[in-house]
Amino acid sequence: MFGQMKMLWDLQQKAKKLQKELKNARFEETGYNGNVKVVVSGEMKLVEVRINPEALGDVRSVENAIVNAVNRAMERAVEYQREKTKEFLAQLPPEYRKELEKFL
Repeated sequence: MFGQMKMLWDLQQKAKKLQKELKNARFEETGYNGNVKVVVSGEMKLVEVRINPEALGDVRSVENAIVNAVNRAMERAVEYQREKTKEFLAQLPPEYRKELEKFL
């Protein structure tokens, strides 16, 4: 029983570490010839948008560039989350892993 409790405590610590990694991960994308830059966290939160003021003459292009860059950054963040989650699941006993992998 002590062995299982230690394993659960270890997994809890690793889960906390994973959460911190996701929070701190950053995925940057640019668009509109570098005039638009966005940054998304590993938690799928938009954390930064930068627009070159000189590019604002063509608002429609800037808007499209923002949407496209955010979508690309979020796709990268999702893939990062998947990879990190698989690494975490690999540490679980097979019976738990099998059940949780259904959600990936």
